Amino acid sequence: MIAKRIDNIFDIVFSTLLFSLSISMAIPNLLLAVLFFVFLFKRHKIKVVKWYTKLLFIVIIYIFLKALFFNALLENFTIYKHFLVVLVLSFLTYNLKNIAAVIKGSIFGVFLGVMVALFKISNFYFTHKVLPFGNTAEVQDLLLIHRPYFGFMGLIAIVLIDVLLPKIKFKKEKIFYVIIGFIITVFMYIIVARLSLFLLIIYLIIKTINYFKLSLVKSVLGALTILILMFGTFSLNKNIKNRLHIEGSYIETIKVLKNQEPRFVIWDCFFSQVNNKNFNVFFGYNNRKSIQEELNGCYEERIDNISKRDYYVHTEFNTHNQFFDIFLEGGILGLSLFLALFMFLIYSFRENFNASFILLSFILFFIFENLFHRQLGVYLFGIFIPLFHKIIASEKK
Repeated sequence: MIAKRIDNIFDIVFSTLLFSLSISMAIPNLLLAVLFFVFLFKRHKIKVVKWYTKLLFIVIIYIFLKALFFNALLENFTIYKHFLVVLVLSFLTYNLKNIAAVIKGSIFGVFLGVMVALFKISNFYFTHKVLPFGNTAEVQDLLLIHRPYFGFMGLIAIVLIDVLLPKIKFKKEKIFYVIIGFIITVFMYIIVARLSLFLLIIYLIIKTINYFKLSLVKSVLGALTILILMFGTFSLNKNIKNRLHIEGSYIETIKVLKNQEPRFVIWDCFFSQVNNKNFNVFFGYNNRKSIQEELNGCYEERIDNISKRDYYVHTEFNTHNQFFDIFLEGGILGLSLFLALFMFLIYSFRENFNASFILLSFILFFIFENLFHRQLGVYLFGIFIPLFHKIIASEKK
């Protein structure tokens, strides 16, 4: 009886942690400590660690041992501690019992964040008669968290709603969750979360085709119809045009894209580091501090606009690609270990569409963002990859 109560408390704390992710990062950090404390009293802990956790541990131990060997561990511990949090979160997630409660905690947490943001956006619109979601400074003030991450959390919430719907018995409850999903979708459209919005369109097209069991011809026609309707809807949103840097002609679009999209400069500076004399292609830099120093030096050298150059250097833009960051940190060996982790996940998720889609979404997000540089990114990866492992296992029972 006591063991069951402890399991329930563990699941409740975990659900609350997920619920609070879109509101504050201080609360999840506090709840993580509580969660670990409750875990110590769980009687039915998992005895065999999943292969995913083992591979993750190998990646992390390589990075830590390398940093320790070059006396760079303490100096860069601000980043390295994120890897530890991923490992701890992954292990704790595998010890969940009530998966449905945790899924609901995540969905309602995102929904609460969306409603708070929509309230702030509405106030701004009625005051200024404009939605500032092109490329403006007001965005961060209106959203509780960084736009790409908020959009990504919305995408995960919609997939989780799809996971939850078949398990719900009452029609009114299903309609309630569908309405939540619709509101989150509209929110993603309003804030123009580019990558997540694109992935959501793909997800909805595939789910629609599967739901109606369309033939190949009807699937293609249906997909084209949906895309045309989507692009027509997007054309009405000036913020989307600004976010995608769409101009009157192809040449103008490319010119503006190169000027306003940071990754054109950042990724070019990444490739310049491969030939750096201090970079070892097999093991990476001796000190990850060198990564940012070399990036800043490249920004100062290649950006002519003074204010833009100062902004890049002052902000210390990272590689905006987690795979690039791992390569610079650990060389070919570190990147190979990291990619092996994803190869295992691709194999593990191969028979489950929702899990495979979430994994693909994480991979694409890794291409454009350094998730392990942000606490929220660490929590998302550390929780949802193991959670979908749990979901797959529960659906097989």
